[in-house]
Amino acid sequence: MSAKIGLIGGVGWPATVAYYEAICRQARAPETPGSPALTIESLDMAETLAARGKPGDEASWHSFDTIFRDAIENITRSGCDLAAIASVTPHVRLPSITQNAKIPIVSILDATVSELLSLKPRNALILGTRITMEGSLFDAALSKCGCSKIETSASDAAKFAELLDAFFYQGRFTAGRDALLEYIEPRVHDPDSMVIVLACTDIGPAFPEIEESVIFEASGYRFLDTTSAHIAAILRAAEQLADSASSEIG
Repeated sequence: MSAKIGLIGGVGWPATVAYYEAICRQARAPETPGSPALTIESLDMAETLAARGKPGDEASWHSFDTIFRDAIENITRSGCDLAAIASVTPHVRLPSITQNAKIPIVSILDATVSELLSLKPRNALILGTRITMEGSLFDAALSKCGCSKIETSASDAAKFAELLDAFFYQGRFTAGRDALLEYIEPRVHDPDSMVIVLACTDIGPAFPEIEESVIFEASGYRFLDTTSAHIAAILRAAEQLADSASSEIG
């Protein structure tokens, strides 16, 4: 018996493709054919972007949260045993989005904590969308690991957003990697004590090292890819649910 996975995608669709491909590749051994049972609820990215609220204004997020709650309901009705959002930024609203959810929702933050506990860095530089970099999304996760976040100014976050737009969202991964390393260099003073957290799914293809490990080294820096950590956590959760169901039947 296998657990059925539900993915909330479309935010944006390249991230959804990356999650689906990685889950299918990693869920089976190379010699075993097939793919896991899985349902994708693909949202309209334009709608979710328009529905985003304002930081500190809880009421302004009502429409955004409702879109994702409805997606979880649809996935639940399709028979999924667990679900995950195939995007980093919506996790800003995860506690509200998952209210009254009837199935487990695998958090990218919990997955990141699990990896950081093994690494134990003193500092972390978060790279992602402006909401992710300027906000407090990863603060609690880092605190649990005794790790401090390198604070990002609004101008620094804007510069990285421009880099995402110019390279990664356009599929220019080789040039994007070079630009990312140039961005990092003046902001990292002690590479041995810190980790660069790649908190945007679109960055991953620039680093083939990710295929070997969630945490990897490149150009003298340590990186942690939150997407890879999340996918590994989804598969572990699915396996645990399947084992639990088999035990109950047995």
